[in-house]
Amino acid sequence: MIGPAFPLPSTDPQVGQQSSLCEVLMWIAGDTFHWLHNGHHRYPPAPGEESFTDMNIRHLRQFVGDRVKVFQFTKDQERQNGADWEMWIHNRTHGVGLRIQAKKASKQSRYPFNYTVGKQSVYQCDLLVQHALAVGCVPVYLLYNHWDWDGGGEEMAAKAGLLCDHIAADGSHHGCTLLSAYRVQSEVGRKAGGRNVRHKVLWAESLPWNRVLCDRRGAANASPSRSSSEIVSGVFAAVKGLTLVGMDRSPTYSAGPTPGLGARKNVAHAQTPDVDRDDDAPAILRGGPHRLPPHVLRLLEAHEAEPPAPPVPTVATVLVDVSDDRAQTTPNWVEGCVRYR
Repeated sequence: MIGPAFPLPSTDPQVGQQSSLCEVLMWIAGDTFHWLHNGHHRYPPAPGEESFTDMNIRHLRQFVGDRVKVFQFTKDQERQNGADWEMWIHNRTHGVGLRIQAKKASKQSRYPFNYTVGKQSVYQCDLLVQHALAVGCVPVYLLYNHWDWDGGGEEMAAKAGLLCDHIAADGSHHGCTLLSAYRVQSEVGRKAGGRNVRHKVLWAESLPWNRVLCDRRGAANASPSRSSSEIVSGVFAAVKGLTLVGMDRSPTYSAGPTPGLGARKNVAHAQTPDVDRDDDAPAILRGGPHRLPPHVLRLLEAHEAEPPAPPVPTVATVLVDVSDDRAQTTPNWVEGCVRYR
């Protein structure tokens, strides 16, 4: 990062201490936020999307330690399908998969959402949805931003209990936010009808990725000893809410029992009063966290240097194992969930 140093999450392998996934994701968002802001306003030019993605995956590998496996594939494959990478939050049997396309905000806070791929000029968002469903993933955009904001989808989702409370005091956790690819599809459809893509509306509806994918959803001083099934279920509920709102199945976020979770505790989810939300969700988001698909199970057993070919080409697959609670210790919550040395 160019500019003032941004504190790193601390890891001490000698005593078996590792940062939580949430604090690592928030640190990455802050680093992206300041790096992109400096690139646009102080030390141009700003890095490209590929540079941010490569560095962010590297940070995940570095700070989450042996709970992460990263498989890199050839760059030419990305051009065939419109997705940058896959990320799975799992407990070795069940999990939630995201098929991710990164988009960097321009200096004017705009994104190339209507990008097309191939000779047929297929919209990238359409390919992202198509290939995500083919591998059991949820299609999302990862936005790289250089400003913070209040309200919008984040405030509603937080009030519904879908998001953790872990934020950065300077708002830099907005450096990396998730947006449903279905929501992008609807905006690109507006453009095809002669109307402009509403960039401000889209980024205001996106959610900080650490608050969606948090592995410590309690309050700042909560115990870290949550079961892996609780972690995966919490991520599942947040991703489902993001997706249903993106599909325009729910105009607001609201709290209530998640359908299909049986005797588990009630989890906030997106819903409307008199419609069965579970029936409206894509198959991968019905019921509860699903069993890991065969290609992910093969990757869990594979060596990172010799990955089996993915069923749908991608640049990288990142597997985050949340089942090993022994590797985590309570962070210092003085400044969000970033722990200072």
